Amino acid sequence: MIKDTIYYVYDPLCSWCYGFSPVMKKLKNSYDNEFNFEVISGGMQSGDRKQPVSVIRDYLKGAYKNVTERTGVEFGDKFMKVLDDGTRILDSIPPSIALSIIKELKPEETLNFAAIIQEAIYYDGMDWNLVEAYFPYLEKYNIDPDEFMKKFEDPFYKEKTLEDFKLASNFGVTGFPTVILKKDDKYYLLAQGFVPFEQLNASVEQILKSQN
Repeated sequence: MIKDTIYYVYDPLCSWCYGFSPVMKKLKNSYDNEFNFEVISGGMQSGDRKQPVSVIRDYLKGAYKNVTERTGVEFGDKFMKVLDDGTRILDSIPPSIALSIIKELKPEETLNFAAIIQEAIYYDGMDWNLVEAYFPYLEKYNIDPDEFMKKFEDPFYKEKTLEDFKLASNFGVTGFPTVILKKDDKYYLLAQGFVPFEQLNASVEQILKSQN
């Protein structure tokens, strides 16, 4: 049976995506037998949007409170210190490269790893720009750190990442998270921005019923 696809367009530096991870994991658990799930990195902080944390620190502090209130996820003290320091560069490319590697090595774990990256960033305060910062999070998947580092520095995986950014753009995605369902060669927008699981699930069910 050829399965249709649910595309999750996210960015590793998108705090709303961090709050949305539990929703997407629940959706995958509910529809894993019916759909393939593909995670696409969107490139939110890349090109001329690459900048130090300090530039948008005040905005971020307000945004994170909203994310916690709406989704229930917590931002760790170590990350808040990163925010206060403000020198770290917001660059979506390194963590998106990490995801591109997981897509190849452990495709079935892509959604889980996307969530793990965000928890590492927003709770553990991981430096998303440093390849060695990812090593502790590879152990769960039995991925050799040396192999990961070799791939991380290989231009091929940066190209794969930029292809993701282009695909997100071709989908017309302007904000994150965005969820798109492809069924019978038709595309349906399921969510643009955070929505609770019940709303997302209802959207999927409505499309499935309309197809019967």
